[in-house]
Amino acid sequence: MDSGLVQDTGFIWFQGVVEDRDDPLKLGRCRVRCLGFHTPNKDQLKTEDLPWAHPVQPITSAAMNGLGQTPVGLVTGTWVFGFFRDGINAQHPVIVGTMGGIPQSTADTNFGFSDPSGIYPKEDFVGEPDTNRLARNENIDQTIVQTKTDNLDEMEIATGVGGQDTITEPVTPYAAQYPLNKVNESESGHIVEIDDTEDAERIHVYHKSGTFVEIHPDGSMVRKVANKSHEVFVDDNNIHVKGDHNITVDGNLNIYTKGDVTMKTDGNFKHDVEGAYELNVGGNVHLIANNGMTSISMVGGNIRQIATTAIHLN
Repeated sequence: MDSGLVQDTGFIWFQGVVEDRDDPLKLGRCRVRCLGFHTPNKDQLKTEDLPWAHPVQPITSAAMNGLGQTPVGLVTGTWVFGFFRDGINAQHPVIVGTMGGIPQSTADTNFGFSDPSGIYPKEDFVGEPDTNRLARNENIDQTIVQTKTDNLDEMEIATGVGGQDTITEPVTPYAAQYPLNKVNESESGHIVEIDDTEDAERIHVYHKSGTFVEIHPDGSMVRKVANKSHEVFVDDNNIHVKGDHNITVDGNLNIYTKGDVTMKTDGNFKHDVEGAYELNVGGNVHLIANNGMTSISMVGGNIRQIATTAIHLN
């Protein structure tokens, strides 16, 4: 038995600031300057001379062979809480959690207990809580809610032939109330929201490029791709639309199948072509009108029929 690990060294806890997170072992360790244990004077104690603090992970994370959550959520400037597993010797810190606050100034890189890179806290966030703005529903005009509102899509649909029918992208139903919106935002701006606000429940996944998927309170969904989209189905794919289905393509539309194509409608079928219409058939063509009249009308043009054998008109 290692008596050094079980002897009564006392439980010694600390509060401190992360000053370095570039762990050479890539275990998520950080160098932390601890209040009451380390001086803020960097001439006396440089950041690189601080001990590495090991992060504690939740029981939902296996922390084994890459399983679970990656323990790299801290940034330089983050306030953390923990304890020294070597007790009064205070050389082996363990980070238990983080602590937000209300920053009163940007980082002073000349002293300890601040972000050495000077990035955090950002100037725009000085004087407000560290809790995400989307969770607080404050300064929303400086969040992705405003960005999405300013970039709503509008499309003209096929029913507008001879007129103009348009559909506009639904506005986000964001109406979060603190503390019901659980928000996870990364350093670059990727965001995940799980909002339990009554009558405004949403699930929202947002990429910094503007691509997002948002599920609205009524179960409707908006999916927007800011760049190219590519989908592959290795087996069957079935789509059932119980309402109307509109597809608008600003560019060209190409459809190719290596098997048969069957199209069926219980209503009318209409093609409106502004340009030329070309139909190339390698086999037989059957045009049957069981109930009604078949008519071909050419305004200001000619009809030309060419057959290698015979043409039969009844």
